[in-house]
Amino acid sequence: MRRFLAPFALVAVLSLTACGGGDSETESDESAPSDTGQPASTGDVSPCDLTTEETVAEVFGGTVESAAEGEARNCEYTLSGASVMLVEVYYFGTADDWDALKAGYEANRGPLTPVDLGDEAFYPGDLLQNEHVVLAGDTVFAVGVGDFTTEISPGIAELAGIIAGEVD
Repeated sequence: MRRFLAPFALVAVLSLTACGGGDSETESDESAPSDTGQPASTGDVSPCDLTTEETVAEVFGGTVESAAEGEARNCEYTLSGASVMLVEVYYFGTADDWDALKAGYEANRGPLTPVDLGDEAFYPGDLLQNEHVVLAGDTVFAVGVGDFTTEISPGIAELAGIIAGEVD
């Protein structure tokens, strides 16, 4: 369950690619694994660059025990003594990718509910409000909990709003 969002993120990324989100050879190589086994960042942006451990700890309480790039263009923040055990921040690309990403989420994860964050944002129908996908300026990212829960974590929207304000 720890990597609950990762399969959905991969579906969204694959849908983005299938829908023509990337049109150059360089773009298609950017998500390939690096020599270290970690996913390569997209362009110059690492998902772990979108926020800090301190900000995650401030929003969710507790302590960030670790922060590391995950397997699906994401950064995993493992927390202790917090309202959630795992927060994931995904970097999905630029504004040019937004429409294809949004269509992929809708096709694979159900109806989208708009939220007032960044330039445009939504949460997918299958995870309540525990994942927010945001377009802010030229950056497309998502924030979610890594463990499935039926309780809504208000920290997701708060962290997404902080990141949107910083990247915009």
